[in-house]
Amino acid sequence: MVPTRRRPSAQGIKCPTVHSGHIPATSHRNGGCVEWPPRSPALNPLDFFLWGYIKQRVYATPPPTLQELRNRITDACASVSPAMLYNVQREVQSRVQMCIVAEGHHFEHDI
Repeated sequence: MVPTRRRPSAQGIKCPTVHSGHIPATSHRNGGCVEWPPRSPALNPLDFFLWGYIKQRVYATPPPTLQELRNRITDACASVSPAMLYNVQREVQSRVQMCIVAEGHHFEHDI
């Protein structure tokens, strides 16, 4: 299991800890803290694959119109093949394993 970080159980829009960038180690509201997994871009296929792939295809040359931009985005999304998704799924598994070996610490330098 991937280690988790502790985060308060309730975070509203007006929560000062969210806006200050400081999350306290404990919270006494609603019975204490809940376990909350970290969000690493290295584990998110949207971050490590999809956005770069779409951007590369869409902006190979500057789109001349907004409609052309929309068309290119649609075409780029449609061009993601089952084989590509399979490879991404295998990459996610590999990255999760690296994260487990690193005990939840930084492992991006090993990619």
